[in-house]
Amino acid sequence: MDLSWLTQYVVAVVVLIVTTVGLALLLHLQMGLAGIGNFGIVGFYGVGMYGFGMCLVHIPWPDAWGMLLPILLSLLLGTVAAGLAGLLVGWLIVGLDADGILLGTLGFASIVYGLAQTNRDWTGGAEGMGTTQFPYDIGSQKANTLLWLGITVVVVALILLYVIQVHRSPYGRLLIATGQNEPLARSLGKPTFHGKLAMFATTSALMGLLGGMYGIMLHYIRPVELLITVTLAAIVGLVVGGQTRAWGAVVGVVLVGVLFELVFMIWIPFKTEWRRQALPVLRQMLYGATLIGVLMFRPLGILGRMRRDKSVRRPSGA
Repeated sequence: MDLSWLTQYVVAVVVLIVTTVGLALLLHLQMGLAGIGNFGIVGFYGVGMYGFGMCLVHIPWPDAWGMLLPILLSLLLGTVAAGLAGLLVGWLIVGLDADGILLGTLGFASIVYGLAQTNRDWTGGAEGMGTTQFPYDIGSQKANTLLWLGITVVVVALILLYVIQVHRSPYGRLLIATGQNEPLARSLGKPTFHGKLAMFATTSALMGLLGGMYGIMLHYIRPVELLITVTLAAIVGLVVGGQTRAWGAVVGVVLVGVLFELVFMIWIPFKTEWRRQALPVLRQMLYGATLIGVLMFRPLGILGRMRRDKSVRRPSGA
């Protein structure tokens, strides 16, 4: 089989698509079940990414530990930092209306980007900060990246299993009831605030884990990785696939990612100057146009034939 088309850059893009699938799955729990429209996904993703990088670079790890243990511990610390950020932000916003939640999460993402851009001593500022190579070496850089793709797929598959289990649990039914009619659920004695807060903190921590893992693949973290495109890709993919279905996040992000990241950005032979300047901006415009089009003509998404009231009767609709 001829795999000459599978360059290292294409593999790196596929890693990004798989990572976005994970982010969309977590957004599905927030927005599709609990009704929390998180427009600051890239903020929690960035906390995990930069938390990993700063712990790895600035903590004086013992030389005897090698590289694997410091990388794993730094990844864990970055995940915990994102979870704590989610707990704090969630405590401030989950009781607000939809507009307040959107503005609050967007503001948080802007704060994270600003800190990464300006705090030169800790984050490297606009120039960024180097981290490390992969914690293994199986040959060429392409082979190492392919193995990291496999590891990322396993992590995202575990996130998918977690999301499906939430669908099938009483906790998932609480989230669905909260997203559908929170005042009614609260009047029945359901702990809606604490349920949403726990879910938001957990999903934010996992977003940070995905950010840290992508930071490992990059080897050099820059603020440009924290642009709104990350949030748009997850939101558009989830809405295209169907925000009330777990598999909708997978189907939507894969379709949108292959179209915009592989076909549009790599395989269509645009001029080099277009690729550097016009295409990234045009891609964001296409994300927005796709989101508007889906909301106008198929608001439930590709897999969204099941109405939300049916998802209450059959919580296993993943």
